[in-house]
Amino acid sequence: MSEVTLSEAQIAEFHERGFVHLREFIPHEMLVELCAGYDAATRGEYDVDGWNQKIAAGDILQLAMPNTHIPGWQGHEYLMRIVQVGKQLLGDDIEYKYDQLIYKPPGNAVELLWHQDAGYGWPGKANYRSTTCWLALSEASEEMGSLQFIPGSHRQGIAEHVDATYKNPIGGALEVMVDQDKAVVVEYGPGDVTFHHGRTLHYSRGNSTDQPRRGLSTHLWPEPNEE
Repeated sequence: MSEVTLSEAQIAEFHERGFVHLREFIPHEMLVELCAGYDAATRGEYDVDGWNQKIAAGDILQLAMPNTHIPGWQGHEYLMRIVQVGKQLLGDDIEYKYDQLIYKPPGNAVELLWHQDAGYGWPGKANYRSTTCWLALSEASEEMGSLQFIPGSHRQGIAEHVDATYKNPIGGALEVMVDQDKAVVVEYGPGDVTFHHGRTLHYSRGNSTDQPRRGLSTHLWPEPNEE
């Protein structure tokens, strides 16, 4: 496996802004392989408890633990690359914790509301020392629902999160009120990733295009995680 080494500037950007954008992080050949499994999952081709009953034409889709359930993904180099970067950003005890596939089909208006990942009650050290890698398996523009971030918000503690399940069908949806004028939009090419801190406020709008938005979130935190 090829080593992934961040520059000092990239590491500094993550700590200063709360996120860093890495272009073409996943090579094309690897991306083609991952997309095949991803698309099969969104079509309901895997017999996984809790997955196929969620799949309905035109609906946003959140599938838990794809790394465990999609054939060939467990132990795949893509995950090793992600963990390598997590360790460079936050320390050698950073490990993979869980992941989720979030698919926005064409013309789906559902937003991923402003929130902090750690605001969902992440325990122990993860509450203040964690990161999420968001991988674009295909192009993700603002119109398709790419991620937006509030720079520096990871240094301001855990914000008040309110129940927003009435706005969003994804389980347990929460929302934070923010000054959206401060938001920075990231537009992703295929294979691009962002790593954002567990306390960085982020959001994505609905997908108003005629193309799907394929996203994969991988969450990393310390092991052991107890204080």
